[in-house]
Amino acid sequence: MSTYSSFARFLEHLLARLTGPMHFRLILQPLVAIALGIRDGLKDARAGRPPFLTDLIVRPESRKRQLKRGLQAISKPLIIAIILDAVVQYLMLGTIYPGAAVFVGVAVMAVPYSLARGLTNRIVSGRKRAIEARRP
Repeated sequence: MSTYSSFARFLEHLLARLTGPMHFRLILQPLVAIALGIRDGLKDARAGRPPFLTDLIVRPESRKRQLKRGLQAISKPLIIAIILDAVVQYLMLGTIYPGAAVFVGVAVMAVPYSLARGLTNRIVSGRKRAIEARRP
């Protein structure tokens, strides 16, 4: 296990992942994260909960609950993403940079998941309110 000595080297290795072994995961993992986010966003909308990111940022009193709920939903795919990146690093570089593996794991799983969950909830809740407003 190693640490990066420069940001330029980190970026160089990050860009190398785009064409290196298992580069298809950089498409597949965000798609899985988006699918999970849509599923959970629909659940949130049906339960009447506010959008994930909005609630996380705006309401500090519910932040712990939201983080726990989000981590429960994304923890396994996030761990898999981190492990896959560590494997790719080992195959490409012969060493593992744990910080970079966590960064890539979060970028390909947690970010798309959070955005998809919040947007899905917002869209479904908005449509639900619009339908209810049209009813006499």
